[in-house]
Amino acid sequence: MISHFRSVAFRQAKSVTSRRGFATKELVINAVGSDRLGIVSELTKHVTDMGGNVGESQASRLGSHFSLMMLVHVPQENVVKLVDQLEEIEDITTSVHMVKEEAKSTPISKAAAGYTGRFSLKGADNPGIIHKVTSILAKNGLSIDRLETSDEIAPHGGTLLFKMKGIAHAYEPVASGFDPNKIKKELGLLGDELNCDIGMDDLKPGTNDLNATA
Repeated sequence: MISHFRSVAFRQAKSVTSRRGFATKELVINAVGSDRLGIVSELTKHVTDMGGNVGESQASRLGSHFSLMMLVHVPQENVVKLVDQLEEIEDITTSVHMVKEEAKSTPISKAAAGYTGRFSLKGADNPGIIHKVTSILAKNGLSIDRLETSDEIAPHGGTLLFKMKGIAHAYEPVASGFDPNKIKKELGLLGDELNCDIGMDDLKPGTNDLNATA
């Protein structure tokens, strides 16, 4: 349900002026629903039909479901109509976050990455397995930038395998005790405990490509 945005949130949202000269609202739209052909096209069409523009976006498939998050700018007079249209899309749950002035004006510091690693896991699923891996990364000063998980049937025996891969950074200034080899050892020991293959490859600092050459 997104009707509550029509009251307080609309008045608090940030207004900016587009290149065409009219006031626009900056919105974050998150949509989740059953995966189907044309879902991205349908969602973005509602935005463009309202005179809006899609900026940054992220999309992912989770099992039989699809998730899309978009940062958009929409003419102020069309915001309520857009929200109504999104709410009516069949088999999709949509939420809209109105970007406030103070959130937009707060500067965000982006430190350079001093170290980047690509971590990976493959093996039988275990309760809390994601938490255990990410806890090792966090306590050693690594911040996760990307994370993907999936299930697949093993080629022999029909066993369900759990797979995880991701990118993690240690930002400048890197702590004096930071040691990638120590992290790799801890991940390896966890893998032995859980009967999984867990490892981490060194990448060029700042890399965000999961398929980059180590």
